[in-house]
Amino acid sequence: MKKLIIIAWICVFVVSCHPEKQEYSQKIIGTWIIENDDKQNPEEPTLPFTNDDPQMLIFGKNGTYINRNGFFKFSRDQATGENQTLYFGEKTKYVLKGDSLLTFDPAENRFIGNKMLHFTRRKIILEQKDKSTITLIPFSEKKFDNPPIDEIIVSKSPCFGSCPQNSSVINKTGYLFFYGESNNSKNGFYKNGVADKRIKDIFNELENLDIKALQPEYQISVTDLSSQSVTFASKGKIIKTVYNYGNESPFELRRLIRNVSYLYQNIPLKSTDLNDPVLLYRLKSKTQKVILKKSETFYLFHELLKSKQITNITENLPFTGKYHIDLPKDYDYQCMKLYERTIHTDGRFFRIQKKDGSLTMYDLGYNFFTSNHLIQQLNRDEN
Repeated sequence: MKKLIIIAWICVFVVSCHPEKQEYSQKIIGTWIIENDDKQNPEEPTLPFTNDDPQMLIFGKNGTYINRNGFFKFSRDQATGENQTLYFGEKTKYVLKGDSLLTFDPAENRFIGNKMLHFTRRKIILEQKDKSTITLIPFSEKKFDNPPIDEIIVSKSPCFGSCPQNSSVINKTGYLFFYGESNNSKNGFYKNGVADKRIKDIFNELENLDIKALQPEYQISVTDLSSQSVTFASKGKIIKTVYNYGNESPFELRRLIRNVSYLYQNIPLKSTDLNDPVLLYRLKSKTQKVILKKSETFYLFHELLKSKQITNITENLPFTGKYHIDLPKDYDYQCMKLYERTIHTDGRFFRIQKKDGSLTMYDLGYNFFTSNHLIQQLNRDEN
């Protein structure tokens, strides 16, 4: 009995010695946002191609720390002179130690400490190493009721420089199919063999994005910037495609683009031997046309990989399009037509001309054009 009383008193003593830590641990849990500095010089113009992204931080019960802006490391490839971007995701860990908040930066592989000058449920003031302060205030996120989404396709196009050019398809089961074209840490075709929870988490995060309210296009009047397109699909049908140029789209969409397009760096992948990808951007018949955004092009290509090869058919295939086979390293731009191949299709059946000129027929199993309302009428000057 005496031993039980002694143990109880020890527990009371230990808890009473760390009341602040316990209080901090409870108060810090939740979503916080860094308060904007209203003292910024109003005469200093904001650059047109930059974004005032919300600095959102989430502290969990088990020491989980999420920075919605992610962790990056930038370097230059000594061999090619191209910029390299490594992305470490958003999720890491934090520790409360005395009157300090320590957050782990995976890009730097170290903890960063900030002294807590003020700590309540309404406000946290942190002192940085240079004695400047950061103020955190609680943030209540709005959740949106979106249509069911089971596939997301993200494509990134080049810029004047060394922007990554790639495409990714992810689905709700945790599957990733990736194509790195240029300026990626991995180029070529890759996919994962085992479902990954990080992919499923991306779908769970869609509730923070109002898909219904997204505009078809976001653009800025500045040249030579990177562009991205995002396609949301459900049960094989496109729900919405959004084009984003110059990072003009809402933060949560740009966050989705970032997390999908850099997934290939953070999960185990297997190389897939694929040559001459059938990437179609424009097709037309005598009276109609189909124009695809890059993410839609990649989605169609991914669907064709699952299609069935069949013998030739007699059905009319009114739409004609062109795609390029793999270009050699020393190709002459003036001779691009040498690398063009032709496709005839009605949206379901695809007669594809191969590298050697032979023709192969594929059945998609459904009409990609009509199912996704992609057919437009040709203008008079396009006939």
